[in-house]
Amino acid sequence: MDYSAYLNLHQFNDEARKELQEFIDFLAVKYKIRKEKVRIPRKREKRFTALSINTKGFKFNRDEANER
Repeated sequence: MDYSAYLNLHQFNDEARKELQEFIDFLAVKYKIRKEKVRIPRKREKRFTALSINTKGFKFNRDEANER
């Protein structure tokens, strides 16, 4: 909706202002209008999960690996 209206609350007596405030609070609860909270981003913990590899019987020859 693009409609808005402004009321001068000072022209009402204390009882009327109290009722208006209660009605506004009711609408805020009904339609879940709340003040936005400042959110602090959490740091995610980095986890390293490696595969378990059976290296028994694996032989590494550095000279063969460096040959072209």
